[in-house]
Amino acid sequence: MPLPLICLMTALPMLQAPAPASEAQAILDAARAKAKSVMEARSAHIQAGKNTKDFRGDCTKDLADLEARLTSEKRPEVRQALLVSKLYHLQLAKLDRTPAFIDQVQKEVPATSTVWSLETALVLELADENAKGWGPYVTEARAKHPDPAIRRHLLFEYFWDRLDAKDEAAWKSAYDILQSEFGDTRQAKQAKELLEAEQKTAIGRPAPAFSLKALGDAKTTYTLDSFKGRYLLVDFWATWCGPCRVEMPSLHAAWAKFKAKPFDILSLSFDRKVEHIAPFRAQAATPMPWKHAFIENGFQNPLSDAYGVKGIPKPLLIGPDGKIVASGGDLRGANLEKTLEKFLGK
Repeated sequence: MPLPLICLMTALPMLQAPAPASEAQAILDAARAKAKSVMEARSAHIQAGKNTKDFRGDCTKDLADLEARLTSEKRPEVRQALLVSKLYHLQLAKLDRTPAFIDQVQKEVPATSTVWSLETALVLELADENAKGWGPYVTEARAKHPDPAIRRHLLFEYFWDRLDAKDEAAWKSAYDILQSEFGDTRQAKQAKELLEAEQKTAIGRPAPAFSLKALGDAKTTYTLDSFKGRYLLVDFWATWCGPCRVEMPSLHAAWAKFKAKPFDILSLSFDRKVEHIAPFRAQAATPMPWKHAFIENGFQNPLSDAYGVKGIPKPLLIGPDGKIVASGGDLRGANLEKTLEKFLGK
């Protein structure tokens, strides 16, 4: 066989199979393009007056294609991109991820893999769902990931989480690193803003005054003085907020247990339309049988600035004298009942 033909045939596989890094990047780029189209569809959904919580991205074909490729793909770099892309598409479609798939992602995708640049929040979601299984993984990524953009993103989220949990040593350490190593970045600026916002409702400070029309009752106005002599749990929330909905069982349990005591809950909705609240409360699991008000323009409302609301849910417990006695993580999940017991008894 002539030598030129041998050289050509040897080169063919390289021409037909792109380098893993290039192919992995193409997979991530395709996922970003899909996310853009999903966000455009979501915007149209909102403009039509529909509730954000009811929107799901149509990723059926994309997920089927990714699954088919994973079945035959052997190259580690490409598999990592496929797995994280699948994770992303499941998020866009608001579909559940099986434990087996989550285990596969953790096993095959290193904490320092560049494919997490697709959406760093994905790994944070996994840690939220399973802190024991993913906590060390996120810690490694936060300390060792080669991409500084990913490190500072993870560091900022850790700072916010520890600030909310009142873990002063941890949040101060994270804050100092953000300012010293990433001082000119958006995350460092946001950390400063968040710290200033949290100080507006620090424990022991008087709660900012408010005057709000009761939801569904134009004749009733809620003010801080309306609750004088009682404990008031102020609950900034929205129906479109997934973490807010996660808190609903704890809130309902707390209301059932403490409603006979000098205690009230005032839920302040950040929904885009007031009409979105009633259908949510009409569901058997979420009647929310306490006091409500609607905060027009949500985060842009002056009350949100007064209370330093940078994210929801944001719970605050105001004492009988109008001063803040608890906030953040102390009022979420199982901690809510424990905290209320300290002030209201069992």
